[in-house]
Amino acid sequence: MNQESISKVNQIGWDQSVYQAWVNRHGLPNEYAQKLKSNPTRAVSYYIKYMGDVRDKKIANLLGSKGNKAVSFALLGADVTVVDISKENRRYAMELANQADVNIKYIVSDLLEIPEEDKLADFDFVVLELGVLHYFVDLMPLFNLVRNSLKSGGKFILRDYHPFASKLMNLEGDKMIANGDYFETELVDVDVAYSILLSENERAKLTKNKIRRWTLGEIVTSIAKANLNMEILEEESGIRWAFPVNSPEGIENKIPGLFTIIANKY
Repeated sequence: MNQESISKVNQIGWDQSVYQAWVNRHGLPNEYAQKLKSNPTRAVSYYIKYMGDVRDKKIANLLGSKGNKAVSFALLGADVTVVDISKENRRYAMELANQADVNIKYIVSDLLEIPEEDKLADFDFVVLELGVLHYFVDLMPLFNLVRNSLKSGGKFILRDYHPFASKLMNLEGDKMIANGDYFETELVDVDVAYSILLSENERAKLTKNKIRRWTLGEIVTSIAKANLNMEILEEESGIRWAFPVNSPEGIENKIPGLFTIIANKY
């Protein structure tokens, strides 16, 4: 399948019951907005350490989902644009921004098919995070778009699930077993990420997403080929929520759950 076909499948997956899933997880937008307003740095503290003061900075939050990061950045004074394929994600995000008394721009589009009038350019930061790379069958168009979206000296922040955990390790009973295929390149069908926030009956009605998981080497090489200058590759331990709920106690301290790459455009 090509990228266009996969994106259409995944758009259906992300336009089913996602608004209700976010309500189940965070409450109605007016409720969640009050939490974000009371502590706007909480949801983005990990990124702020790489960004510094974001007041008056332009930030592109690609595949920005429900908008909590975008609204948090906007509360801190940034000019934020979100691109995401889901209208239901946009609905929650725009209601969240309205209730938080901030403005964000939210483009509903396949990331690689953004309309010319919404073309991304001259951003200080591009942020891409958590369960995103696997929606692409070729990373080069994605990272070329990232580079073209940044101004000279702009910074790309990528944080995603570590391939060691997502491709190789699986939970069997009460043990994590290295029985996956790290070098698998085929597309696989998976439950949409928000399905765990819905009832069993609601989950049964959902269509699957199609994803392609990448190795760390493939990711790093593609970023380098896109002429982005990598500063940092950080592999994170101690991230309990990056592993299945029933994973063995302490496994998060022995296996990297997430990784972060910081790269610049020069």
